[in-house]
Amino acid sequence: MTSSWNGESSLHALGRRVRRLREGLRLTQEEFARRCDISVSFASLLERGERSPSYETLLTVARALEVPVSELFRDDAAAETSEPSHARLIEFARRAHLSRQQLERWIAVGHAMFGIEPSRSGAEEGARCAIEGCDRPVLARGLCAPHYHRDRRARLQQAP
Repeated sequence: MTSSWNGESSLHALGRRVRRLREGLRLTQEEFARRCDISVSFASLLERGERSPSYETLLTVARALEVPVSELFRDDAAAETSEPSHARLIEFARRAHLSRQQLERWIAVGHAMFGIEPSRSGAEEGARCAIEGCDRPVLARGLCAPHYHRDRRARLQQAP
């Protein structure tokens, strides 16, 4: 869904965005209202797109949600449908200032950890575990997560 930032639809889009960001931080409306120094009632109306906040309130809301004000107005169709937990992942990557290469590596680790076939990752496409008979995606050193950790434990036990 794309939204236009005019009239009633812009308030609803802002409200949805605020709610998504609040949920991404795992804040209740009460905690959010306290951070913004607004009433819970106003926070609820804001999230439903039934109240238009002042500029000062927008600044406070952005600060409470730990995002730049522009993030409140981002018109992003994917963000409109994403889960609150996805917002937490995105926020983690932003706060950690992950480079594209680091982000691709993080995703590759996730693929290897959960045994999910990568559609595109920083690792060589189709790289598989070096252990014969194992067809899992590679985590590091040419090994899948279970084999990598088994190898690591063995090396640690052999260390003097």
